[in-house]
Amino acid sequence: MSPKFWEILLVDDNAHLHDIVEKSFDEIFINNKKVKMLHAYNAQEAKKLIEENSDIAIAFIDIAMQTPDAGLELVNYIRGTLYNTSMRIVIINSDNSPIPAIDILDHYDINDYKDRRCLESQRLFITIRTAIKQYQQFKDLQDKRNEIYKKMTTNEITSLPNRMKLNDNLDTIGGKSLILINIDDFSLINNHNGFEFGDEVLKSFAKFLVEKYSKYAEIFHLEADKFALFCLQSDTNNTQEQSISIIKEDIYKHDFDVKGIKLHLSATLGAVLDERGNIIQKAEFALKEARLYGKNNARQYSDDLQIVRTVHSNSIWTGRIREAITHNKIVAYFQPIQNLKTGKIEKYETLVRLEYDEKIYSPFHFLDAALYSGQMFEIFKIMLSEACKKAQDTSYIFSVNISEYDLKHPKFVQSIHKIMKQYKVAPNRIVFEILENNSIARNRNIQDVLNVLHEDGFKLAIDDFGADCSNFAQLNNLPINFIKIDGQFIKNIAKDRNSQITAKTILDYAHQKEIPVVAEFVCSKEVYDYVKEMGVDFVQGYEIAEPKPELS
Repeated sequence: MSPKFWEILLVDDNAHLHDIVEKSFDEIFINNKKVKMLHAYNAQEAKKLIEENSDIAIAFIDIAMQTPDAGLELVNYIRGTLYNTSMRIVIINSDNSPIPAIDILDHYDINDYKDRRCLESQRLFITIRTAIKQYQQFKDLQDKRNEIYKKMTTNEITSLPNRMKLNDNLDTIGGKSLILINIDDFSLINNHNGFEFGDEVLKSFAKFLVEKYSKYAEIFHLEADKFALFCLQSDTNNTQEQSISIIKEDIYKHDFDVKGIKLHLSATLGAVLDERGNIIQKAEFALKEARLYGKNNARQYSDDLQIVRTVHSNSIWTGRIREAITHNKIVAYFQPIQNLKTGKIEKYETLVRLEYDEKIYSPFHFLDAALYSGQMFEIFKIMLSEACKKAQDTSYIFSVNISEYDLKHPKFVQSIHKIMKQYKVAPNRIVFEILENNSIARNRNIQDVLNVLHEDGFKLAIDDFGADCSNFAQLNNLPINFIKIDGQFIKNIAKDRNSQITAKTILDYAHQKEIPVVAEFVCSKEVYDYVKEMGVDFVQGYEIAEPKPELS
C-alpha cells in the first residue's frame, strides 16, 4: 500500500458526479492518509487505470455506461481475469440497469451496492471509510500470507526458492525442461570442515549458478547439496543437450572461493528436456542413472533409462509378489548338497520360486522388487516353513537364505522360534545362509542376532563368499559353520587361473579355521573333479541335481 494516500477509482460516464466526488475529498485524510481520486468514464479507461495502478483500494463502478451491464462486465474482469480480490468494489445503482439488485449481490463478487445519491451526500465518506478499513485488513492478511509463503518457499541458507516453489512453477501446461545438479561428495566437506563451512560452500555455489545461468533459467536450491535449473529459454548458441555438458564442465572448471579457501567442485546432473508430467520425478531418475556411472556425470531422462526400467519392473513384480503371498504361490524348490568325502546327499538348500500365470519364476525376476517393496521377510518366513515341513519327514539338514533386511526385522528371532515350534523341528536341522554384505561384519546388532541364533542351536553359513563385499573379518566376528564359495569362482575353475587362486585362498583360510567349505555352481564333471581334488568338503550344482519342488 502507498504510504502517502489511498487510491480510489470512480468509473462513471457522468462528468458531473466526478466533479462532486473530487471536491468532497479534497484535503480529506482517512487513517492519516490523503485520498487520491482516479477517474474513468468508461470500462476501457478503467481497465487501463487498473493496470497502471496496482494499489487501488476502492472502485466505485456504475452499472450502466456504454451498455446496460458494462459495469458488471468490468467487475468480472477485475475478479476473474486479473484475479484481484483485494480491491473493494462498490456498484453504483443506475436507473438503466436491467438486473435487479438482489441478483447482482448474489452473482457478482462485489462488496457493496449503493444508490447514486449516496455519492452525492455525506454518506459517501462513511462508505469509503468502511471500505478502506476492510481493504487495509485484507491487505494486512494478504501481506502476512505472502510473508509465510515466501518463508515456506525459500531456502534458508542460500535464499533461493526451494522445492515447494519449484512445484508451484511446474504446475502449468506445456513441456518443461529441468536440470538437477547434485554436488559430489558434499558430505565429506561437512564432515571435514564443519557444517558452517559447508553452508558457505552452498552459498558460493548458489551465487555461481545465479551469475552464470539466471539469464536462461530460474535457479532453485531444493535441499542440502541439490540445486535445480528450471529452463526459461535455451542458450541461443547451444542445444539443450549441449548445455547440460557445458554446465557440468563449467562447475568442474570453476574456482570457488570460500572464506579465502579455493575449492574445486564437481557435480552430477540429471536433466528433463521438454517433457510433460512428473518433471521432478523424471529428473530424479536421470540423476540416479547418472550416479550409476560415477561422479561428474550427466544423463538426460528417457523411458529407456536402466533405472526407469527397473522401477517399472519393480512396480509390476511388487503386485505379483503380494498376490503370490496371499494365494500361496511363493513356492520352495530344493537343491541337494553332496558330501564329497562320503558321496552322500546330506543337505538341501531351500530356494524360492514364484508361480505366476502358470509359470515358475526364479528370484532373478522378483528379488529386487521384494527388497524394494519390503516383502523379503514374508518370503523368508514362507521358505523357513517349507524347509521345516521337509525336515519333519526326512533326516536331511535344510538351509534357508537370510538377508540383511531379515536380520534387521524386529520380529526376526521371534518368528523363527514360532515356526520351529509349530513344526517341532530341532534347530540343528536348519542352516541359515547369510547373503554376504559388507555391513554385516560391522553391524553390532546383526552380529548379536546371529550369535543368538547360534546359541539356540542353528547353524550359520556365509553364502556367495568372495563376491563383491568379501570380508574375512566375518570369520573372526561370527560363529560360522560353513562357507559357500561364490559360483562365479567355481563354474570356470578348471580353466580359469584367477578363479583357482581365489577359491584356493578361501579354502585354505577356511580349513585353517576348521570351517567346512561348499562349492556351489558345480555344473560339469570337469568342475566336480577339480573341486574334489582341491579339497572342497561339499558341492551343489546341476552336475549333482537341479532344484526341484520335491527332494531328488
